[in-house]
Amino acid sequence: MKKKVAVIPSRYQSSRLPGKPLLKLGDKTMIQRVYEQVSLAKYLDEVVVATDDLRIQDEVLRFGGRVLMTSDKHQSGTDRIAELAEKNLDWDLIINVQGDEPFINPEDIDKTINPFLVDPQLEMLSIYHEISNEIEIQNPNNVKVVTDINDYALYFSRSPIPFIRDHTEKNTTDEAFKFKKHLGLYVYKCETLLALAKLSPSKLELLEKLEQLRALENQIKIKMIKVNSAAIGIDTESDYLNAQEFIKTLK
Repeated sequence: MKKKVAVIPSRYQSSRLPGKPLLKLGDKTMIQRVYEQVSLAKYLDEVVVATDDLRIQDEVLRFGGRVLMTSDKHQSGTDRIAELAEKNLDWDLIINVQGDEPFINPEDIDKTINPFLVDPQLEMLSIYHEISNEIEIQNPNNVKVVTDINDYALYFSRSPIPFIRDHTEKNTTDEAFKFKKHLGLYVYKCETLLALAKLSPSKLELLEKLEQLRALENQIKIKMIKVNSAAIGIDTESDYLNAQEFIKTLK
C-alpha cells in the first residue's frame, strides 16, 4: 500500500458558527487542535489540511502544519479532498477527518486503517459508537446508522433507526439493544473517493442532507466499525462553549 494520508477539510464560512477553525480553545485554535490530535495516529504517513481560505492557510503554516489550497467552489469536504487526490496519485488510502472535532481519538483513526490491509475488496469505511440516551437518539443532529450482519451500512438517517414499533423507554435504554450513532470520519481507497466525487447528489442524500447516502445509493458499500469514544463535534455556539469548558478539564 502506498501513502495513508489524513486530510482535514477546513472552511471559514459556516452558517451556524462562522470562522470556527480559527476559534480559540484554550491557547490553540480549533484547527491546530484537530491537526495535532490526528498527527498522534501511528499508522498515518501524512496529515494535510485542505482549505480555500488564506486565513486558515496562514494559521496552519504558523503552527508548522501542512496545508494545500483548493477551489472555493466545492459543496462538500469530499469534493475538496477529491481535488487533492487527483493531484496526488501516490495517496492510496485517504482518511477524511472533520475539521470541527478537536478531541478526536487518534487510536480510532488507527483502527480504521487495518481493515484495508487485510481486505483488498474494501472500498470505504466509517465508524460509530453506541448510544442509549433517548435525547441523543431523537436528536436529528445525531446521525444514526443500521448495519447488516457483516457490519456494512444499510442506511443512515437523522431519524431514530431502526424504528421500534412497540416503543417503551426500556426498548432504547435496555442493554440488549443500542442505537448506533455515526461519527463523521471516512476512509476511502483513492479510486473510490474519485468515483464518488464524480457522482451527482442522490435523492436520499438531498432529503436527509447526508452525503454518505450517495455512496449507498450508488452501491458503494461502507464498512462500519465500532469505537468506544465519541468525539465532540463543534457545530454551534453552544457546542463551542461546552468545548471551552471541556478543555479546562484537560489541564
